[in-house]
Amino acid sequence: MADIRTLHWYESAADNQSIATNGWRFQVAKSVATANAAPTFNVVWQSQGVAPATDISWKVQYALNWTAAVPASGVKVNVGGTWQRCNKGETYDLNEQGYWVPSTNPAGPDGAGWLNVGSINYSYPGVLGIHIIVGVMNNETGRYEPIFIDQATLPEGSSAKYQPLETVSWWLEANDLTGQVFHSTKSRATTYDFTNPSDPVTGAFEWSTSFIMLGGKWVIAPGPIPQALRAPPRSAKLPFLSIGGEPPLLLELDLGSWLVNFAIPLSAAALAAAATALYNKLKSKFQELKIDVVGTDGTRLKITYKAGTAPGTLESLGFPAGAPGPATTIDDALKDLKKANTIPQKESWTISAATALAGANGLPPASSQPESKANGASNGASNGNGNSNAYGYGPAPTEQGSNTFVASYQPKSPFLQQGYNQNTISA
Repeated sequence: MADIRTLHWYESAADNQSIATNGWRFQVAKSVATANAAPTFNVVWQSQGVAPATDISWKVQYALNWTAAVPASGVKVNVGGTWQRCNKGETYDLNEQGYWVPSTNPAGPDGAGWLNVGSINYSYPGVLGIHIIVGVMNNETGRYEPIFIDQATLPEGSSAKYQPLETVSWWLEANDLTGQVFHSTKSRATTYDFTNPSDPVTGAFEWSTSFIMLGGKWVIAPGPIPQALRAPPRSAKLPFLSIGGEPPLLLELDLGSWLVNFAIPLSAAALAAAATALYNKLKSKFQELKIDVVGTDGTRLKITYKAGTAPGTLESLGFPAGAPGPATTIDDALKDLKKANTIPQKESWTISAATALAGANGLPPASSQPESKANGASNGASNGNGNSNAYGYGPAPTEQGSNTFVASYQPKSPFLQQGYNQNTISA
């Protein structure tokens, strides 16, 4: 549904144990912009304990509330009124008794896209003014929960406006911080913009994340992870914002299953010979390699192998976008066979993710465009797009106090042992 966003938090058994040993929890915050300030994170929306899988879900439905004072850092927000649902562009006043009522002076065009407070007509005893709270609808509980508190004091006669954004930040930190105010910057938390669909075909807004203890990196992928491992999401250029944390770096997903499509049909004998020769070329590069002829038209080979060292965990399945991946390795082997005349000189091919062939979850097969059909070169990417089937990883969180990393690490894929430059992305 277009009005629901979901973030899944998954962890491998080893990393989960390490997170639990350190006493960390999964902390999540959402950003809100004011008329006078940039988008801000200042309230921990949710704090979740360690589990193999945790779902964070919210409706793009927001509400206004108020409090008499801004809590100190680490103190929970205490709402003073009642929640008033407010759609973007709507305006509400706070009456003399502290209740929200439709405004007698609705906002004009400049209030479109904002939650507007038309007039503060309420005075709380003993303070100069109140502070507005913005809340979001928790899709699991059906309740509004604070995500932002305005630091500015609003006396009687004041007005204000707020713009909730779908930019979310998350990190690992000790203790249940739900609803607590924070003033220090979680400078190395990972931040992601959930505004656009994770899958432009289905219109789903669903992402998954995991923390890789070795190297201290967050991994991010569109879609729910179990589904993504069976059928990669359609390629999409997803936006990142560097508000409240550094943006993740895209990685490509290796599902361990690829399809070679030849442009010119080969005889059964020629295709079998090509399969055998290709196997001999690749057997030292892939574990549990298997190459099969698909169909009877002489145009397809399916290549499968064991992807990664810990199936089902994110850290074993990625390689940096733009770096040579499995499809490039397969393509290079095919070029060698062509040079050796095992494959005809006029032949060309494309390479695509074989799991997409079945159309899992109703999605059409992934496509791949060759660089040059004249020489048989493929693009070396599963969906013909350097930004397809993408994971992202960002840096580790910093505010852990005296906690230390404790882990019994599983083997990880080579990309985590290498240094790749992080792209600078501005908001």
